[in-house]
Amino acid sequence: MDPLLRIPNLNRLLEMLDARLMERADSTLALIDIDDFSALNDTLGHEFGDAVLQAVAHRLSQGLPRSHLARLGPDIFGVLGPSDEVAVGHLQQVLHDAVQIHGQHVRVSATMGLVPLADRIDAGVAVLKDAHVALKQAKLRQRGSAVYFSAAMGQDARERMRLLSGLRHAFDAQHMFLVYQPKVSLHDGRPQGVEALLRWRMSDGQLVPPDRFIPLAEQSGLMGALGTFVLRSACQQLARLRAAGEHELVMAINVSQAQLREPDFVATVQHALDDAKVPASQVELEITESMAADDLAVIRPLLDAVRALGVSVAIDDFGTGFSSLSVLRHLPAQRLKIDRSFINELDHDDSIARMVISLGHSLGMRITAEGVETEAQRQALCELGCEEGQGWLFARPLDETGLLTWLTERRQAI
Repeated sequence: MDPLLRIPNLNRLLEMLDARLMERADSTLALIDIDDFSALNDTLGHEFGDAVLQAVAHRLSQGLPRSHLARLGPDIFGVLGPSDEVAVGHLQQVLHDAVQIHGQHVRVSATMGLVPLADRIDAGVAVLKDAHVALKQAKLRQRGSAVYFSAAMGQDARERMRLLSGLRHAFDAQHMFLVYQPKVSLHDGRPQGVEALLRWRMSDGQLVPPDRFIPLAEQSGLMGALGTFVLRSACQQLARLRAAGEHELVMAINVSQAQLREPDFVATVQHALDDAKVPASQVELEITESMAADDLAVIRPLLDAVRALGVSVAIDDFGTGFSSLSVLRHLPAQRLKIDRSFINELDHDDSIARMVISLGHSLGMRITAEGVETEAQRQALCELGCEEGQGWLFARPLDETGLLTWLTERRQAI
């Protein structure tokens, strides 16, 4: 029994859920999460928050007379009852009117995840887990929404958990590695630098695409450690390239928002440079346009500190975000990278590429085009004044041995 609300707790709900599953009744389990409850508590105090919970519990009990109500967390209620009563429309109607708290009218918004019990043959704990999956999906959509659990949703959640578990193991077992995509002068084809790209090969040899594992790393808190691994490994690779006679190449390294917010980020960059004994002038950190626009007051001082080390800064994926010109003008960046989506349009519309190149040049920046795949694209970019490009026209991402071979062959051909 919950001591504050005097309603069943999680353990009691699981008992009732198991019993309902055995009855094979037409029932539904709903999780109801009060939106912004922690902010309400912080702003108006715990006494006010407790009164809101009591009012919501009373409202649900009165509006769902045939259902069982339980408290599952600080601001999460569980409702188990007939499917015609525990339905999205009815639940939202029950919570629609404002509740009165200490003389104030408070409108309560809630996000919901629901699981119909029809055809379920598993235990209550599995159903509850699926309800949490549905609730998470609802939260990802928007505040106040409701989502019913589906088999596909459960499969996706299990796949994400499998990948997350594998990602942690892969990092510990050193199954993460870097490849390097060359960047060349669009005018004469001379190598200008390389971009370090993180890859993950599973134990069965299968490569997991970065767009699958990078979001997982960000959500699980692994991005800081992975980012440091990339930074240090790329600097060490740059040192080996210099030892092989490549003294002019610039190593471009992608930096995540999680890394930038690490309190020792600038010191980590300095340590990576010192340990590898490479010039800061040959390292370029890439941040995305959306990161730059997200919080200029935080990002700008960090980039200023990076620039003070001698490291250059590039704005990646430019043109896909929503930053204003004023944001771009206040960033200490030396390079803009045109997103590959605009390079693909060059054959029939070069207006955006032309605008980005002109804008970058007006701010004293150099321009790199991503995803250059055809000679026609290269020529068009040259005519627009773009200095540098990378893409399959020149080389795919290469491992260390492949990169050294490519550099040798490229220089012999020029």
